[in-house]
Amino acid sequence: MVTVQQAHTNERLSVSMLRQAPPRNFTDLEMQTLRVVADTLIPAANGNPSGSGLAKFESLVTRAAAILDKHFATLTAILGGLSAIPSEQMWDRLRELEAQDNETFYFLSTLLAGAYLYSDEMKAELQYPAPHRNPPDLFDAADELSTGILDPVIERGPIFVRVD
Repeated sequence: MVTVQQAHTNERLSVSMLRQAPPRNFTDLEMQTLRVVADTLIPAANGNPSGSGLAKFESLVTRAAAILDKHFATLTAILGGLSAIPSEQMWDRLRELEAQDNETFYFLSTLLAGAYLYSDEMKAELQYPAPHRNPPDLFDAADELSTGILDPVIERGPIFVRVD
């Protein structure tokens, strides 16, 4: 059992640290392969751009790779294998990958779909609201507190972890 005092020396218990960059930059060949895979999975349609037709494709994919940093080696390994596949054969190869190694396909498709949906173009098309704070007003906060939701915390008393 990890105590509160020990927690500061171990990996965070709640959420992983948000990475700002992947372990390394994608190579030119990996980025070109990502473009082919993105266009295969997300073809241009109904006035929407293809997967790689986004204005900030490279930065979006790089940012998504930073979030999926624990799977970066898996992603780059599969990109190495896909780099030799001609674009007209990519759909069939991706279907094989999905059938044979669903987990790797999941990481690859999540990377590309996430980057696509987070693009300025698609957020505008989907009318996706920008992240914003939505704090409760005084009466909502008082109602929530009156439910007793914080009683266990108050009964426990204050605790803290010293950060050096």
